[in-house]
Amino acid sequence: MSRKSTIITNWPKYLLQWGVLIALVVFITGLIPSEEAVDPEAYCPMGGLQALATYLANNSLPCSMSSLQVMMGIALLAAVVLFSKLFCAYICPLGTVQDLISKARNAMHIKSIKVRNGSILDKVLRIVKYALLFWIFYMTVEASELFCKNIDPYYAIATGFKGEITLWMSIVSICLVVLGSFLIDMFWCRYLCPLGAISNTLKFWLWIGVLFGAYYVADVLGANIPWAVLLGGFCIAGYLLEILHARPKLQVLKLQKNMATCNNCGLCAKKCPYHVDIKSFRNGTVDSVDCTLCGECVAVCNTGALQVGIGSGKRMKGGFWNLVPAILTVVLVAFGMWAGGRFELPTIDMKWGIEVMGPDSTMVKAVDESTLETVSVEGLRSVKCYGSSMAFKAKLEKIQGVHGVKVFVKRHTADILYNPAVTNPDKIQEAIYVPSKFRIQTPDPAECDSLKVVTIRTEGMYDKLDINYLGMQFRLTGKKLYGIETEFACPLIVRVYMDPSEDVDEDWFEEMVEMETLEMPVHGGGTKVIEVDYEFVEMEDEVAYISTADFIRKMFSPFRVQWKSRIEAAEGKQQYVYEIVDKNYEKPIILRNMPFLSNHLSTHEGVIGVYLDLNKDLQPAIQIRFAEPMTADKLWELMTMETWTITYKKDDVRQEPAKLSFKAQGSTYEYTE
Repeated sequence: MSRKSTIITNWPKYLLQWGVLIALVVFITGLIPSEEAVDPEAYCPMGGLQALATYLANNSLPCSMSSLQVMMGIALLAAVVLFSKLFCAYICPLGTVQDLISKARNAMHIKSIKVRNGSILDKVLRIVKYALLFWIFYMTVEASELFCKNIDPYYAIATGFKGEITLWMSIVSICLVVLGSFLIDMFWCRYLCPLGAISNTLKFWLWIGVLFGAYYVADVLGANIPWAVLLGGFCIAGYLLEILHARPKLQVLKLQKNMATCNNCGLCAKKCPYHVDIKSFRNGTVDSVDCTLCGECVAVCNTGALQVGIGSGKRMKGGFWNLVPAILTVVLVAFGMWAGGRFELPTIDMKWGIEVMGPDSTMVKAVDESTLETVSVEGLRSVKCYGSSMAFKAKLEKIQGVHGVKVFVKRHTADILYNPAVTNPDKIQEAIYVPSKFRIQTPDPAECDSLKVVTIRTEGMYDKLDINYLGMQFRLTGKKLYGIETEFACPLIVRVYMDPSEDVDEDWFEEMVEMETLEMPVHGGGTKVIEVDYEFVEMEDEVAYISTADFIRKMFSPFRVQWKSRIEAAEGKQQYVYEIVDKNYEKPIILRNMPFLSNHLSTHEGVIGVYLDLNKDLQPAIQIRFAEPMTADKLWELMTMETWTITYKKDDVRQEPAKLSFKAQGSTYEYTE
């Protein structure tokens, strides 16, 4: 049968494969504009399985993972256990790419290297994907970060090598996909893919069920076996079952073979992407661990001896059954997407202080858990990943009477467990609130020596990012509004600093605060639409005034670090300040990188202090306080080095690219107290 007729006969496979690949290319390359960045991991079942493992081991989800990925992983598990490796056959873009590479090689009449299934080389190579599986899952669970991103060739290409990758790992994996598949059919899938290792292992789901059951019983009996032992057992069992017993029996759908019509031509094995020796199966079913029910062998069979059917029972008649794997793939993906949107797993689910160590070194109850209550705090926009969730938890741990939290990053919500006898929701809200400020624009003291201060009250703005979004709303109006700051109260106090000539009333503020979306300009062009949900309560009658100079100082966030030992060593010496002035130094990115600059300079004798502050002219400036043997020229040389020396710990000193760049040398003046 010709290549063209095979593609036509097996059209469901090619429709899904190429459709998925084209969709990824279109969305990732931006051919179809999208207001939000496309997440290449959004529907990845591998990421979902890692997230599920992390949640079961740590009660937390890795960063950026959600219930959608988890449900896609569960859908893949269901597909493998009940049917076959449908994801590998019909969706995986790496499988599609390898298939295209194989077709290109055949078109060039280049022979591939044949590695016979079951040979010693084949068995040795198959262990690699299980080693990768253990490594990736172990690192992911330990760090609550998707370690597979470091090595995943699909993720590297999809992000344009700008994601959370390790460059050399990504390059090696891409080369293995392209060059390996050019030399050996489906090289990545057969020997390297950790998702393939999971799928092959789960084909022997009864044995794996026994393994997990034994681990659970041991845990109930108090054995406290580390989760990594279960992971290792899963990988070892999967490998041994694959090479020693490569014919799983317990799937619902299987490839069925009619011995009466088979002429043993061998076309099926030749066309099979995994080169399964189909003619060696004589029991009516082809139950190979490598079979994905892709349908290639069915499409190429000239006698109609092969067909998809149920188990090892009666052979099903009619071409419809050959469509079933593709239909099931679509159904399972649709189910995963639907189910993933119906609920949300918490990114972290943790409790503390409920049990404490007793005098006899045993854990005793400190709080009756049945008396605890839960308060839900919404609008936590700054809590958007595992790291920020753990930072939020650390803040809660300092609040007396709080004993647990579940954080849902998709909804920006936290369910906080507290003791009502010790605290209450209002006290918790006040304790977690961080007063914020946002500079809309900088007034010119020469044109306006004082500013008007108007106070409004709002609800739904208790996250530190909310003040930024409201400030951006105000900035886009073009009015002479200069800044806003908040102070905790119920409703929230929001002070707005503006030019005395501006006359905005309560209706105007209500319209601005209650806008449903913010269309924020994006660097490089375009806009990003952010949904907001704030409530305007009132505008207070009282109007206050502040000097422009005081406002500028209030809105500036300084950085100051100096070393007591250096101050003492420089006592009696002439001290100087090396100052570089730049209006851009008021940007947050400068403040974030000042610790790196001070760390880099601190290793050099004579540097006394490093500051980011306003100078006497109210201009943002980086200031370096120094004395002999340091000089201004030496400071400039150190600051403009392409590589900085950063000391993280005594035994952890790194050479890293400079965090800041400087265009022009500064000025030097004598230091005075």
